[in-house]
Amino acid sequence: MGHFDHKLGAEEILDLSQHKIEIVLGEAEIAKLEEADPAAAGLAVTVRPVELTAAVPRGIAEGASILCVEVDARVPRSLARIADLRADHPELPIIALVRDADVTLVRALLRQGVNDVVDLPLSIRQLTESAGGILGALSPKAAPSGRKAGQLIAVVKSIGGVGATNAAVHIATGLEGACLFDLDVQFGTAATYLGAPSEPSLSQLLDGGVRVDGEFLRTVATRVAGGASLVPAPPEIRPIEAVDDMQMRRILRTARGEFDHVVVDLPANWANWSLAAAAEADIVILVITLSIASLRQGKRQIQLLRDQGVDPAKILVLVNRVEQRLFKTIGLDDAAKALGHPVTLSVHNDYPLMSAANNQGILVGELGKRSKIARDYARIAETIAEMAQQAVR
Repeated sequence: MGHFDHKLGAEEILDLSQHKIEIVLGEAEIAKLEEADPAAAGLAVTVRPVELTAAVPRGIAEGASILCVEVDARVPRSLARIADLRADHPELPIIALVRDADVTLVRALLRQGVNDVVDLPLSIRQLTESAGGILGALSPKAAPSGRKAGQLIAVVKSIGGVGATNAAVHIATGLEGACLFDLDVQFGTAATYLGAPSEPSLSQLLDGGVRVDGEFLRTVATRVAGGASLVPAPPEIRPIEAVDDMQMRRILRTARGEFDHVVVDLPANWANWSLAAAAEADIVILVITLSIASLRQGKRQIQLLRDQGVDPAKILVLVNRVEQRLFKTIGLDDAAKALGHPVTLSVHNDYPLMSAANNQGILVGELGKRSKIARDYARIAETIAEMAQQAVR
């Protein structure tokens, strides 16, 4: 039996020493843990040696504030015992401890009901951040009692330049109680299109660690047109791979506790954290145009999403800049055939009007309330709101 202790930094609000954290590891991982010698003072942690094929003893789970359990994708029993624990202890916070986790495994674990996934070998920093985030989210201040998690909507672009950010902006501002997160950490422009300040931004949340709770998030979010909130992209360009996937999960989990709809504008290039966000979304909106390049890449994007376990019924294709011509080479039916997926949403083309709105930092409806584009986005927002209501029933 081993013990961790860790003294929390002054910025961490929760006193983790008052919460018992049980860690269940096989002997091999315990040996690596002991070699690292992580002992310090202040964190009440007990390490229990339990092999991957063995059930977690009932007494360990019953006495824990948080239970951390090793999982190995090569050992099906280790994954199955997560389901057993969740069935026996539906309210117990569970952290899965995984070495070299991929998006598919993380997705499976989240479906099993784990609260977070932390990499092995285990570090004190990761443990305290994860435990603090979970306990903070469970505290009364984090979210109103009994509140259902808000709808997560991921906006994905087939290729750059298809108007996905405009789609995200107009969808978010058309939904009641929505917050738009510009997650394009290199080329995000949502703040510009909304005429909003670029600070505070996503940077404060990415660097905030366990301090990111509902109150912190609302100090970062800016109120914009339509009563929506906005978290702008970082003002500085960040490498996509440098975004911590655990921190991003904490941010989006907190946001879903604060807002009815959380709309995320994802970057064009994929990373583990953005794939995980798309995989966890209630709705994925794939924005395409009727160009050959966009259709080809759009088909690849749909296949990637399906490979990540996304239900095809949750993928809504939005065709942007649809021309109303008597003779056209590609129509919506042709697009559906090319994609191998239904096309359910479309927006008319009025490039001059949209460009003028973008240049002024206002919504397109403020320039042309009766324009076809404004009406199209209003209908799309209604469709998404109806889907959210049906999910509640």
